Amino acid sequence: MKTKGYLFGIVVSFALAGFLAFLGLVFVTADNLGWGAVALLSYAVMFGGPLAIVLLLIWIAYLVRDRGKVPGHIHALMFLPTLAAVLIVPVDDAIRQSRSDSFRKENPAIAETHVNLSGRPIGLDFREASSSSSGGSQSLEPASATRHGGSSGFSSFTRYPRPGAATRDAFPYAGSRLKESATRYTYFNVDGTPAGTSLPLLHLPYPDIATLVSAYAYGEAALVVHQYFHYPDHVEVAPGLARFSGMAEDTMGSARIPGLAIFSVENYTPQTIVRLELNGQTQDLSGLARSLAGGPCDPPRGGTPAVLDLDRPVNVRWQTLEEAPRWHEAQAVVPAFSPASKTDPDKALLRVRLYFLPDGTIAAERYREIRTRGELAIRATGVPAPAKAYSVCGGAYGNYNPQTVKLLPN
Repeated sequence: MKTKGYLFGIVVSFALAGFLAFLGLVFVTADNLGWGAVALLSYAVMFGGPLAIVLLLIWIAYLVRDRGKVPGHIHALMFLPTLAAVLIVPVDDAIRQSRSDSFRKENPAIAETHVNLSGRPIGLDFREASSSSSGGSQSLEPASATRHGGSSGFSSFTRYPRPGAATRDAFPYAGSRLKESATRYTYFNVDGTPAGTSLPLLHLPYPDIATLVSAYAYGEAALVVHQYFHYPDHVEVAPGLARFSGMAEDTMGSARIPGLAIFSVENYTPQTIVRLELNGQTQDLSGLARSLAGGPCDPPRGGTPAVLDLDRPVNVRWQTLEEAPRWHEAQAVVPAFSPASKTDPDKALLRVRLYFLPDGTIAAERYREIRTRGELAIRATGVPAPAKAYSVCGGAYGNYNPQTVKLLPN
């Protein structure tokens, strides 16, 4: 391989490549560069730029001198080293991103909701947690039952495990599930140090959501919320279905999963509901279900999914703020749509409004949103007869604008 006559260009090529490679290695190996990254870029432009121009001019001179008959290996020696040096940063970034994606897949974000029924302020385990989207707080006051104020006693946040935390035995999760070895809940101070207090942690079983996971591209962790109920002498963690985002709801509606429905609550008992189970599935109330008895309408916003056989009575259990941990129990019969509903598009998810009545019974209303040709209509069974004397919100249809949303007869 002859390089005589091209040595100067090759030397300039390797000098430029060595300089850029040095800057690239500093960039990818240094931690917390901050404004140092701007300095490196400035050096690359100030010194690498002129060298690159000189190299280009030399290459053009060789082409002119040899009438375009420059050997192929000379072209490679003049440009491939610089190209390899320039690729150091993007290749490193691609490798890091691949590792990050792989780690995140094995250690997904974990959603938690905490309900303080202990009667005292508590400091939650906030390791690897972020509350930027939910407004959750590490310091949690006990829930209070005032209608228009007081403490909700709820805190919601998401844990984003980092490589160091996920490999530590003290971190409570392995993948998307709570470790079986996590048998006590440790409380923390605001500064992140243990408060010296822990309580027995009782695990409730995970819901059977294999069908939902198979229809959803983001895995189990994106569908589950771990709900922690803090009592004076113990803590119970109840994994349950999280409230669907708009995208998740559309996906599940298109999947047509049998028995999947969205449940919401109107509470006309004199007490405040803080925990709810439907056929043993813990619902994500996302706050206190305060009593609407004698007050203005405060319609439920959104709802929680559950997979149930709606042709059978639904077994409902709930706890109230005033009497926790005592359970209340009742059955709810969800009325069916009329035969006219057979012509409705069936992509939209079923919805059920549960009416908790003062005598401890529960009535239900079935409804569905139907979109055709850009217009929205509601098919609803209407406010159930036992609830008409108490309901102040006009049933499920009361959440919609009657001027733009049509109510279909049932």
